[in-house]
Amino acid sequence: MSVKYLVSGGEGALGKIIVSLLLERGEKVRVLASELSDTSIYKGNPNIEIKYGISTDKDSMKEFFDLEDPRSAILFHTDEYISLTDKTNLTMRRVNVIGAENVADMCLKRKIGKLVYLSSAYAINPESVPDGLKMNFNRNLVEGEYAKSKADAAAYIMERVTLNRLNAVMVLPTFIIGPGYSEDYEINKIITSYLKNGTLPPKEGGHAFVDVRDVANAMIALADKSVEPGSGYIISGEYKTSSEFFADINKAQGIDAPVKTASKFVMSESMAKFVNFYYKIAHKENPREVYTLFRDNPEKKFSANSEGVIPESTIDFKSSLSDTINGVSGVSQVAKEITSGAEPKMSAVAMSAKIRNDGSAPAAKPAAAPARPASAPAARPAPAPAPAKSIIPGKDQSPAPKAPAPAAPAAPAKSIIPDMPAKKPEQPKAPDGGDKA
Repeated sequence: MSVKYLVSGGEGALGKIIVSLLLERGEKVRVLASELSDTSIYKGNPNIEIKYGISTDKDSMKEFFDLEDPRSAILFHTDEYISLTDKTNLTMRRVNVIGAENVADMCLKRKIGKLVYLSSAYAINPESVPDGLKMNFNRNLVEGEYAKSKADAAAYIMERVTLNRLNAVMVLPTFIIGPGYSEDYEINKIITSYLKNGTLPPKEGGHAFVDVRDVANAMIALADKSVEPGSGYIISGEYKTSSEFFADINKAQGIDAPVKTASKFVMSESMAKFVNFYYKIAHKENPREVYTLFRDNPEKKFSANSEGVIPESTIDFKSSLSDTINGVSGVSQVAKEITSGAEPKMSAVAMSAKIRNDGSAPAAKPAAAPARPASAPAARPAPAPAPAKSIIPGKDQSPAPKAPAPAAPAAPAKSIIPDMPAKKPEQPKAPDGGDKA
């Protein structure tokens, strides 16, 4: 089939949402996937084409880049690896740097019309003010291995834009949250640990959080618009200090308890080696590693520069956090909508919620309430989970139960991705003159 849109990282939360939104528009999409990945959510859809390969191996991407009309094609590179620990992570280096460089090189070689690249606001020196939409990236001016890897990749892409006329634009979001991420995603590990232990780091840092669905809408908007190659668009969501963030988790979960601060002794830099060694030999969860997001890089604030170019963030922090928490133990609704009737794998918690909602299986035991700080009052009865929401616009009906037993009709599911605003018809434009995230 003739393909215009390509997505690398289509197995991730952001990639799946981009694919979903493109399918919503009736587009044909080609997805780059590893042979070891589960691509069952894409199979059976005539508008999706899967090409197996990995961004860290150029040769494996040859079929992915083999197109009838490459000059009109647009590639979304969403593939990335996030690790916030102090340890050197070679996998993150390979995926974030080598993978991005390979994709940029292949775009040039195969003459792809436009590259929309997922970078990060943390790749920017927080002490400097970007010069409009053009930015300089220097790994020595940012903190943390993740930020350095994204700075290296962005610098390489900018070099290709300048020297080789690569038509590439970047989206630079602050910390991304929302549904669809795996349980080992950094923010999900933080939420799980907090609900289990009820403590947070003593250092009062903070971050601006942006929803994954807003990032997806921004990347698609940049694909549709004619913007200057090399432009970078910062997406900065609502800023939350660590205490505000965890207090909001309490509210979302109905936990009537104060936020309890972890030991300064455990979190102090002077005791880092001793603490890390203790938790390693004790085979216990190390709070220094769990809370790296708030322990390092405190008070990171970035000013958005994308007004009038990409859609404003439309999903408020409260809704985004609630969907993030539900997603820690749930399943991605994107997978449910993409696949043609196939049931995705569910965790025990998600299956329990489905049972309560549609009565399609025997009742399960209620899940245990989240752990609380010692000072918390008696637990309240946990409210029954709400019916699963669709994250694809226009899907206003929940899937029917499989079991033949009579059941009450499911209430219409409210979409949690806002509909893309209707666009005014535009006069045909000449293609972009040139050959971030």
